[in-house]
Amino acid sequence: MNNILFHKNTNIRTADFSILNLLREVSMFPDKIAMFNSLKELGLENYVKVQAAALLLVRRGSVDVELDLKHYKLEAGSLFVVFPEQVVRAKNVSENFDPICIACSKNMIDELIIRFDDTTRLILKIRENPLMQLERVEFEQMNSSFEFLKKKFETTDMNSCRLQILKNYLIGLLYECIGMRSDPATADVVKSRGQVLFSQFIDLVVEHHREQHSVKFYADELGITPKYLSAVAEEQTGKNAKRWIDEHIALDAKVLLRSSSRDIQKVSKILNFPDVSFFGKFFKRLVGVSPKAYRKTAE
Repeated sequence: MNNILFHKNTNIRTADFSILNLLREVSMFPDKIAMFNSLKELGLENYVKVQAAALLLVRRGSVDVELDLKHYKLEAGSLFVVFPEQVVRAKNVSENFDPICIACSKNMIDELIIRFDDTTRLILKIRENPLMQLERVEFEQMNSSFEFLKKKFETTDMNSCRLQILKNYLIGLLYECIGMRSDPATADVVKSRGQVLFSQFIDLVVEHHREQHSVKFYADELGITPKYLSAVAEEQTGKNAKRWIDEHIALDAKVLLRSSSRDIQKVSKILNFPDVSFFGKFFKRLVGVSPKAYRKTAE
């Protein structure tokens, strides 16, 4: 993957793992893992839909980040997580901003995830609250772990088992993060059928929400009934399946309205609504204001 891809039908940049080739200084195992200390060359002052996961530790300075249109202030000691398919923008970067970052490609995430006990609820919690402000001791420990992994990039360049070495040290670092965010008594949870189904459901929603709005489509893809899918979603998160679908569509609509010059009718068409009136009613029900009013607030 050598090109930076752009999402069809929008002017929101969609960046895969290869965007990191723009960086002047980066330690990388191609299409797997990368570590870097600067965001300057990535063009994050505009909205970007990322196709990788990232873990960022702020050592000095500050930056304002929008993640899925929610605002976060990252300062020294901040640990911040970005998941694939999320929309990111960074602004107000301080002169002394000094982060250390780890990025993983989508296929690397697939390789890592099988090494972990199920953490569905934790992942959902982090997606809702991706910013963690570390205590001094926690920050020092985490910074040491980041630096240790970076050192391994430098010292394993000629090792035939380099990827396995990097992957195992990364897994250890991720477990450190999980341990900071979860109750030790519940860290090792056996994966239940409900947790597996819900995780698969969310993956499908991320991929198909523009074309498919019905619970039945996702239930059919999973080989279960719509009623059972809604019950699973409710049990796992307190929200039914239809609410998850609608909220993801609404988020996409907000991003399009903020970052695209296309008219509301075109946005409605991109999101596969039967007409602009139907889209307007849907948007107001989910967001609380009309698409036109929302766009004005974003200008």
